[in-house]
Amino acid sequence: LDMVDVKSTAAAEAVRTTQKFERFEIKGEPKLPSKTHLPQAFGDVSFEEIGKVLDPANPLRNQGLQQLLQMLRRPTDAIKAVKYGLMVKLSNNFEHPSAFPCMLQFVRLRSSRHELLLKTKIVDKLMHVAKNGDLPCRIGAFSCLEELGRHPGMPKDYKSSITAFCIKQCGSDEEAKAKRGALEVLRTMTKKQNVGSLGDSCVPTVTSLLDFKDAEVRMSACETLQYVTVTPIGKELCIKSGAVPKLTSNLEHTNKKVRLFAAAALMQIALLTAGKQAIIDAGGLSILTKALNDEDAIKNYALQCLTNLFSNPHARMAVRGAENNEKIEELTKHKDAIVAESAKSCLAKLLWDP
Repeated sequence: LDMVDVKSTAAAEAVRTTQKFERFEIKGEPKLPSKTHLPQAFGDVSFEEIGKVLDPANPLRNQGLQQLLQMLRRPTDAIKAVKYGLMVKLSNNFEHPSAFPCMLQFVRLRSSRHELLLKTKIVDKLMHVAKNGDLPCRIGAFSCLEELGRHPGMPKDYKSSITAFCIKQCGSDEEAKAKRGALEVLRTMTKKQNVGSLGDSCVPTVTSLLDFKDAEVRMSACETLQYVTVTPIGKELCIKSGAVPKLTSNLEHTNKKVRLFAAAALMQIALLTAGKQAIIDAGGLSILTKALNDEDAIKNYALQCLTNLFSNPHARMAVRGAENNEKIEELTKHKDAIVAESAKSCLAKLLWDP
């Protein structure tokens, strides 16, 4: 083609673009770029040329999406791609799973986040696909919404609409993987803003999933409440919503991550007087002492939770005894320094007699 003077014709341009993509064909499904070094862009395919094949009806669309993912490596790459309208073109391909790794990378690159926020319709499309699309597309859309939730400059109205949408999906969605996707967005939102601003139904909705049959959903619910309970209002909302008995029972779940996040949430809740009583009423003392035989991270949270509970004299008297005293004293010699320190604090509080 370079030797024939047909560059001005549309047909020649189409052939040239086609040849470039066929030459650098990428096999297999696209993968999310790692945070480490990515290979240089294949050949000399430009963002402008990629834009020409991102039409949903173009047979080279999937190949173009994979090529675009490889090229989005730096903030300057995102700026160039936005210049040629690739972000909007991507949103027109949301029925295709390969579009979401590219959109996720756009959101990760800060130079294009603001541009994305300015295009309200793209965020609306993401929520629409997260609700109505095929499962792979729904999961991809939730991943984009979660990453968008990390953006410190996200306007309040965006936060409110995305949060309200995810709360609704957590409660109504029948697909476990989609529920988890919505929960992960809420988890990110609770880390970035005051839980009180997430609405009255947020904590009760998450609490309702603490006994969901799918272990991954249950784990995400426990993890979300771990972040909710960092603030005093979050602790109070968890107590009020009835989360304490469910978190306590999850200390005996077969999935270790469920147990880990449940223990972390209870440790925070035990800082409140009402929280201490709620854990005691839920039978938490005996379950927490059993958790001292669990893995180190869970064991550490259980020790810290018991330390907080031992401010209550009835809790000290209920646990104090030769067997439990010896068990905690043995943990003061644990090879893990953090566990050992937690055990020392726990034992001192258990034997405390004001």
